[in-house]
Parts: sequence; C-alpha cells; structure tokens
Amino acid sequence: MPEPDGGPAAVRLAARPSALTVSEIAWVALLPCAAVAIVAIVFAGPAIGHLLFGHTSDQLWPARWWQATGRPEPAKHGRYLVAAVAPLLLAGAILAAARRRPALPAWATRTLVLTSYALLLVLIAATLLHQNATYYPREEPIQDPIAPLFGPWNVLLAVALVLTGAAALARDRGRLARLAARARDSRLLPWVALALVAALIATLALQAVTTERTGFGVVSLNIPWTINDSVAVLDGRTPLVDYNPIYAKLLPYVTAPVLWAFGTTVFVFTAFMALLVVLVLAAVFAVFRRVTRSSLLACGLFIAFAAASDISVPIGIGSDAGKETSSFILAALWPMRYGGAYLLAWLTARHVDGCRPRRPWILFLVAGVVAVDGLEFGIGAFAATAVALLCARPPSSLRELRSLVANVVGGVAGAVALITLITLVRSGQPPHYGLLLEFPRIFTTLGWISMPLPTVGLHLAVYATFAAAVALAAVRVARRDGDALLTGMSAWSGVFGLLTGGYFVGRPDVIKLTAILSAWSFALSMLTVASVRSLAARGWRPTAPQLLVLFGFALSLTSLAALSPPQAQIRRLTRHMPQSTYLASAEQRIGERTTRGEKVVVLVPMSYTITRALGLHNVAPYSFMNEIVTQSQMTRLVDTLRRENVRSIFLPAPGSYLLNEGDSAPDQLRLLESVGFAQQSTDAGIGQQPAKDGIVELTRS
Repeated sequence: MPEPDGGPAAVRLAARPSALTVSEIAWVALLPCAAVAIVAIVFAGPAIGHLLFGHTSDQLWPARWWQATGRPEPAKHGRYLVAAVAPLLLAGAILAAARRRPALPAWATRTLVLTSYALLLVLIAATLLHQNATYYPREEPIQDPIAPLFGPWNVLLAVALVLTGAAALARDRGRLARLAARARDSRLLPWVALALVAALIATLALQAVTTERTGFGVVSLNIPWTINDSVAVLDGRTPLVDYNPIYAKLLPYVTAPVLWAFGTTVFVFTAFMALLVVLVLAAVFAVFRRVTRSSLLACGLFIAFAAASDISVPIGIGSDAGKETSSFILAALWPMRYGGAYLLAWLTARHVDGCRPRRPWILFLVAGVVAVDGLEFGIGAFAATAVALLCARPPSSLRELRSLVANVVGGVAGAVALITLITLVRSGQPPHYGLLLEFPRIFTTLGWISMPLPTVGLHLAVYATFAAAVALAAVRVARRDGDALLTGMSAWSGVFGLLTGGYFVGRPDVIKLTAILSAWSFALSMLTVASVRSLAARGWRPTAPQLLVLFGFALSLTSLAALSPPQAQIRRLTRHMPQSTYLASAEQRIGERTTRGEKVVVLVPMSYTITRALGLHNVAPYSFMNEIVTQSQMTRLVDTLRRENVRSIFLPAPGSYLLNEGDSAPDQLRLLESVGFAQQSTDAGIGQQPAKDGIVELTRS
C-alpha cells in the first residue's frame, strides 16, 4: 500500500541528492556570487578606482567657477566597474557547474532557490519604494527628490495586468493558444501591427524637431552643442584634430552635407536628427521582429520599449525649471548615443540569424566606428557584439576562437584605418585618438558635475535586469538551447546595459536615469520573450521570476499614457512665437567688430552657426566656453590662438548665461589677458556686470 504524501518515503526522497538542472544551478549560484560581488564592490572597488581614476596632473579650473564644479569620485567609479563585471562571475559559475551537474537534496535546492527568489523580490520592492529620482541644479549638488518615474498607480496597474493575465490563463490555458493560432493565420493583423509601430515611431521622432521660432527653451540643453559640431565640420574643422566635439565625433561628417544642402538652421538639423531616430527605432523593431518571428509580438515589445524610453521628467535648471524633457528631445541621446549602438544590435541579430553581414569582421568594423563616434555607449555596444557572438556560437575549438579574435582585430584595424584615412584626406593630419578620452576623463577622473550615487534606487532594478539578461544567456548556452538568436541578443542586451550604466553613475540625476531606461527595456524585452516561451512550454504555470519579468514588462506599458500625442507636437511646431533674438543680436555684435573672412575664435552658444552666417573663419577648438573646464583645455585654447594668429576672441560675459547655457569665468578672462588679449573698453570690467548683449570681446594687444 503506497504511503501518503509527506510520509517516510517522501522524506527519504527529498533527502536523496539529485542533479541540479541548469536553471536551478543559476539560482543556487546567485547567492554565493552575489556575496562575493558585494564584498569585492565594497572593499576592492575603491582600490581599483584609485588605481584607474585617481591619478592626473590636470584639475577642474577655475576652482570657484560654478561651471567647473564637481569632485573626483574614484571609489564610486571603481565600485561600479566591479559591479559591471560581477554578472560575468555568475555566468562563469553557471557554465562551469553545468558541466559537472552538482547534486543536492531536493529540500536544500528548494530552500536555496526560494531564498534567491525572495532576495530578488525584496530588492525590486525596495527600489520601487525608494526610487531616488533627483536632478542637478546650478546652486546645490542635489535637489529634493522629484516624483518617482513609476508612481504607485503605475505599480498597481502593472500588478493588476499581471494578475489578470495569470488568472485568465489559469481558467482556460487553451484560450491563449487559440488566440495565438488565429493571430498567426490572420493576414490583416501583421499589417495593423506595422501601421501601429510606424505611427508610434513618427510620434517619438516628432519630439526631436524644433525651429528657431519654437524657442530654444528645454531643447537648449544640447542643441547649441550638437548643431554646432556639425556646422564646425561644414566650416572646415576636423574632429580629433583641431576640434573636439563633446558628443558624437563622426556623425557630424554625415550631418554636415545635409546642412550644406538645406541650410544651417535648427529646423534642418533637428529634422535630420528625427529622420535618424526613425531609422534607429525601425532597427530596434527589426530586432524584435527577428527574435519573435512575429510582427504582432514584436509590436507588443516595441510599444513597451517606446513607453519606457520616452518617460518625461521635469527640469530643475534656470528658466527651464518646471518644464519637461524626455530622451527623444535630446539629440545627444537619440540618435547620437543610441543610434550606433542599436544599428550594431540589428546587424548582430542579422548576422547570428544567418543573414548579411555574414563576415564577422564587418560587424567589428562597424563596432569600431561606433566606438570612436561615442565611447560612452560605443564601447558597450562593441563588447556586447563580441559576447553575443561567443554565446550564439560558442567556439568548439581553439581554432574557432582564434578565428573570432582575428575577425575582431581585423574589424578594429579596418575601422581605425578608415577613420585615419578620412581624417588625413580632410586635414592632412592623422586623428589624435587620445582626444577620445578627454571628456570621459573629465567626467570620471576629475568628477565634472559629479553627484554621489544613492545606495538604493531604481538603478538597482535596472542593474538587476542587465545581470539577469547575462545570466539567461549563460543558462541557454549551458543547456545548448536551439534558438541562438535569443541567446545572442540576451547576451548583447545585458552586456550593453552593464557597460553603458556608467553614463548614469557619473552623474546619477533623473535625466541620466531616464536615459538608460531604453537599454533597460531592450534587455527586459529579451527576458520577456524567454519567459513567455518557457511559460508556453510548461503549460502557463508561472514561476516567481517569470511573474517578475512580466511585471516589469507591464510596468513599461503603464508609461504609455504619458506619451506625448502627435497633435501636441504639431501644435508646438505650428504655434506662433516671436523669433529668438539671440542669434540676430550675436550676429550683429560680432559682425560689427569683424570683417568677412577674418580668422576668429568664437565660444558663445551656436558659435559656428553665427560665424558661418557672417563669413568668418572660426578656429575655436571647442564648441562653447563652458566645455573648457580644465587647465589643459585652456592651454589648448591658448595654443590655438597663437598658432592661428587670432586677433579677436568672443566669449560669454561672466554672469550672462546666454541661452541659459552658462558664461565665462573671470579667471579665464584674466588668463587670456595675461597672454596678450585685452578686453574692449565698451564692455564691463572683469567680474563686474556683464556686457549689455552678454558677449565679451578680447583683442590681441
């Protein structure tokens, strides 16, 4: 007669060691790997940070200038570096243990797995309760926290969506299968999905468009720099030689011909940026379509991705205080940072799926170009591509590994050769690749506009998502799952997110937090696909981690309600507003003091746009005065003045805040006077009231 459940036989069975599945290995390994990572972050992180980010002969200067505020935080950067590579420890443990298939008693396995579940749930709950969304104003390092990005109603709605879906499946598990079959058989639904995606892409891209009559306002957060870099290239400057853009280093080569053909206006520039945003978002949808093999499912992923990527937040700076911005308004993010990365993700997905480009070296040539264009996200995309290929097709021999390394080296060499050739043809000089590190070094080693990283915040949930994507890829490799594309793109999304998270860590304000939500949602999409497939395979009986992934997906969807509708953007672009007086005033002031064809240095907002309109030859090595925040940069400016034999310099007057974007420091003006440039008597004295039009002229004595 069989013994009842829970009897002695069941106890003996639970005590008998049994081999762990790969998924169980991952959850069991999470606890010791997390403990080791935390110890390394706390104790080894500061030492690594001081080694890598603690030594420099340069410093932020002038010390009392508000624009050169900040302090070095080597411990913070070292700790994040350890945290970024920590998921690789878990991935390695999964792969190593999967080969040996360790055995544990069933009760021990269940206890360890449930403990990992519980700790993860506690972490996510803590981050949602204490999201730590702050912004960085001029006057104080940290302002009072603003409203959380995901408020209580978002959380409750997301929970309701997940529970409703789970309850519906529990009542009739066959209903979803029937609906899915009908969707596959329908010829109309895929076209409806494509139309919806196209409308959503157009809505997002429309936010990037603005005009001079719209007013610079919020968009002045980066337009004076981003358009200036393109006009500088159009005007003869060469990035990484005699000009160093703060944002994209190579994209201005693409934008400059457009400005030459259609005009150097804000509208032309932002319209072209919006067109690039359309192409980038189409590439993201193409990745989702390829991973899911369904336009309808890809549409669902894309809607959540768009909603999370477009969360708007208030600005706490100057006259823009109270207004809102989102990532798609900022050309420095879309397309300048995310554009190359998601283009590379699309090419990687195609390559893994057996489509062109079939040669790995082509991928790494593109990856090298993307990395040079913008190190902050480019290096992450480069590393993500390499790891994705390793996971999608693990080398079975040393020969295959050498072949992959050769393709990486060949692609990088090709990218360097191509960029060097373009630079040589254009300027007669090779690029100074060391300039790629100038602004990253200023932000990290020198701590320009730095902020302390909160111990608890939404960023921990974002980090956990990236780590989970890496762990998922390791589990799939260990199990030899058949869908190499999902494996590769899970690895890509996790590695990309971990490495680009440093963009937020450097200055963890709310704008940077919303900026990395796109990468978070991209990784979450891969986790969602894997979770849904696993649910379908096990009869739609969800586990706690799968519910947590679906909750994150639902939480992204709840942000869709805040999406700016297209009619609001059309009203913004068509409403009658007075023409901005800044450009006309600056052109008049500078035009009155110069002659056409004269060589000058102009470092006011929109400097190259102004000098091109006046027919002047601007040789400024930077776009704007508030990019010059170190002694070495001032030395470079002085060297340019001497080498180019410049007679006149035009700078923002101290306290002027032209276009709400900053001024010059009195110490900077004094240094320029010490090397032979005298301030005009019609201007205010150094440190006194600013000139009437906000512009100071210094001429060679």
